[in-house]
Amino acid sequence: MIGAMNTIIALLVLTALFTVLVSYVRHDRFAGPSSTTHRFDDLGEVDLRQHLVPRA
Repeated sequence: MIGAMNTIIALLVLTALFTVLVSYVRHDRFAGPSSTTHRFDDLGEVDLRQHLVPRA
């Protein structure tokens, strides 16, 4: 009986860990800052000025 409960608890823990791992990986934290677009510069929001900011 104790062995069955330990198995069930282990499966629940492994399922929870797998769920957390999948959630973490899907957030695209590995690509770095170049994967996002910032439409702001020293003068403020680019969309309000109706032109694009050149890339550095």
